[in-house]
Amino acid sequence: MLLMNRVFGSKHSCPPQLKEVMADILKKCHGLPLAIITIASLLASEESSRKRWESIRDSLRHQFAENSTLEEMKSILNLSYMHLPGRLRACFLYLDLDDVGRSYFNELINRSMIQPCKTTYGEVLSCRVHDIMLDFILSRCDRDNFISVAYNYEDMKRLHGNKYKVRRLSVRSMAGSETTYDPRIVLSLSQVRSFTLLGNSMPPILLFKYLRVFRINAPRGSLKRLDLTAISQLFQLRYLYISGPDFVQVPAELQGLVYLEMLDIHDVTMEEMLPQWIGNMKSLRCLIVWRNELTNQRKVNVMKVIMGLGGLTNLKELKIKVGFLERPELDALACSIGKLHNLKNLQIDGITDEKYQLGSLSNPFQRIEHFHGKLWNFGRVPIWMGGLHCLRILNLCVVDTSTEEFHLLGELPSLVELHFSAQFIPKERAILSTGLFPVLEHFTFLSGEDVMAYLGFEAGVMPNLQTLNICFIKEWGGSIPVGMEHLLRLQKIHMFGPCSHDATVSAVRKVVSTNPNHPSVKYWY
Repeated sequence: MLLMNRVFGSKHSCPPQLKEVMADILKKCHGLPLAIITIASLLASEESSRKRWESIRDSLRHQFAENSTLEEMKSILNLSYMHLPGRLRACFLYLDLDDVGRSYFNELINRSMIQPCKTTYGEVLSCRVHDIMLDFILSRCDRDNFISVAYNYEDMKRLHGNKYKVRRLSVRSMAGSETTYDPRIVLSLSQVRSFTLLGNSMPPILLFKYLRVFRINAPRGSLKRLDLTAISQLFQLRYLYISGPDFVQVPAELQGLVYLEMLDIHDVTMEEMLPQWIGNMKSLRCLIVWRNELTNQRKVNVMKVIMGLGGLTNLKELKIKVGFLERPELDALACSIGKLHNLKNLQIDGITDEKYQLGSLSNPFQRIEHFHGKLWNFGRVPIWMGGLHCLRILNLCVVDTSTEEFHLLGELPSLVELHFSAQFIPKERAILSTGLFPVLEHFTFLSGEDVMAYLGFEAGVMPNLQTLNICFIKEWGGSIPVGMEHLLRLQKIHMFGPCSHDATVSAVRKVVSTNPNHPSVKYWY
């Protein structure tokens, strides 16, 4: 049943000419679900002909002649791996970036080679693999010389003795920059294209002259200071990730990396938010500077950094956390991000006392998919948001709102997640009409006033809503959102606020008792 559902979409639809071959293949799987799913995914991706199925069966028969059950399992995984296109083999062993990488990633999931772990609104953010699959990946990596792992300097010597060149290297712990390296090992390291440091001691950067991927993920407190002065020598570098060092000073030499596409620095201490020359790095497609502590936040530097962001016209993702910004800096920031026409993900967090509209922007962010507007305390919902047809995730804070503005957001065709915060809401109830929020799955509404008395739902509104979070600051007035029985796919209702727990939950449960999906109701203090 498991095999036929995966291959044919039904447990009863195997063509007669394939039944005998299918039975032979299933015998080789010994009832192991991972083996069945893996081989079924391979069969589903191939031509459904008896000749092709017999070829796969015969491959298994040959490999299983003298193998144990565990080895047979690995042979099935190997057979599925060997049938992957070349592009997917590399992705399976070492995951790629950006849109093409995402498509490969999803295809590996469809083939059951990897399993989705964290999924948000239809997009898989991370994956996991079965223990046996992990063992297979590690063995293939070793056999194919795909990734090498070193735990100390002695391991580096051992890797040098390999007949194959080390291209992708992961180091757990290693001698520091004061160590004199054997010239032969220096030559070996110069051939590394991808380097990941997971330990507390950084070898000299100049040893990796042809590096393209550079990841430093040190345990917090284990690496005191990271010296990146020589990084300009890594002229082919495309990807730079830094997390964990106690202090990082981003040197001016970094702007010499003309091919750098991704810069991700977080959980470190820095002298300033970003260097003033960041706008010179024209190839950047992703800029993340997050959860960092700053030792110096000079206003003049902040303004120059903000103005420089407008030069990064290839950016698709911008995620930074800034300090307190006043109106001139907000104006400069609005001007800069208005020039980033390729942005898909914008998250800027910080503090401001201003009520802001970004009104100077005329129809910005046409490609934006994720907008986190916590920094801007908007006076009202900006009119231009009605034109964000690609927007999937929106976190919006406003002072005042109206039912008309709520309807404007409801007409966004791609919106699947909405976090909406309004300090003041109208006294009259808002009845959200049929057709609004067509693909919305998760809705959070926060206000200083009684949200429960404001919301109302007509039949046909939010047809895909699964989670409803209602947050209020004032005491509950006793009202309940009307029409919740119309939210036919609703699974969870969460309430947050200063009210009687039992009374609120009881009242809401009574209202949703007529909802055919019977959503759960919880109250959080």
